[in-house]
Amino acid sequence: MELTHLMVIMALSIGIATGRLNSRQPSGYTPSRIVGGADVPAGEHIPYQVSLQYRTAEGQMHFCGGSIITPNRILTAAHCCQGLNVTRMSVVAGIRNLGERGARSRVVAYDIHPNYKELVTSDLAVLSIEPSLKLNNKSISSIEYANKGKNSFVGGGVPVTLTGWGLRLPVPFPFLDAFNYPSILQRMNYNTITNRECREMGMESVTNTEICARGPLRGACSGDSGGPLVMSTEDGLRQVGIVSYGLVVCGLYLSPDVYTRVSTFSDWIDEKCLDE
Repeated sequence: MELTHLMVIMALSIGIATGRLNSRQPSGYTPSRIVGGADVPAGEHIPYQVSLQYRTAEGQMHFCGGSIITPNRILTAAHCCQGLNVTRMSVVAGIRNLGERGARSRVVAYDIHPNYKELVTSDLAVLSIEPSLKLNNKSISSIEYANKGKNSFVGGGVPVTLTGWGLRLPVPFPFLDAFNYPSILQRMNYNTITNRECREMGMESVTNTEICARGPLRGACSGDSGGPLVMSTEDGLRQVGIVSYGLVVCGLYLSPDVYTRVSTFSDWIDEKCLDE
């Protein structure tokens, strides 16, 4: 999405609550990265993270993230799929750098949640892929997403981690392309806030089907959509959110990021994994 200088100045000064889906639509734009993140170190893996790619005339193009929930099911955002030609979609697992080959599987179908409404609710989809990924518990593995116990609802003040290949600066700067558009997977930590705080900060449509998080000069941006927000539990990492939307300018402290709350939809996700 191309932004004008006027939009940048207005958003920086008064934090206008203009919706921004965090995907990079496959229409020839330059890839974009997480704001305020750092490179995942060489030799380290985020094994549940995948790159969702689209075949264009120029080749395969990263445009969204996703997470492995079973060997042949990927969890992502609904707006990463809606209206796209499934025969041109694929996922790549086991990579840190978008230039790596990794394990590529084609997307054979996607299921968008029936209640999905853009910038409002239920922004999730499950992809069916072939061939199934070979999980090795090192570079490629699934992430736990279901927690149906009494502590499944994530409130405010919870440390969470976001990974993805999304914009590193709040807006594109052509003269900083070499820095702004790296191909290395980014990782960033910040905290959730309560939904009430999120609404008070301009995200008035947020409901309990979503989680909000924010941090100083950090956050999700174009290209991060569909990617996993995770938290640490006594049993290991658990995915609690899916990157959905935010304000026009990414990474402002007054601008929360909005994630689909995975626990709300765990039954629906389970259903879509039954025929694997």
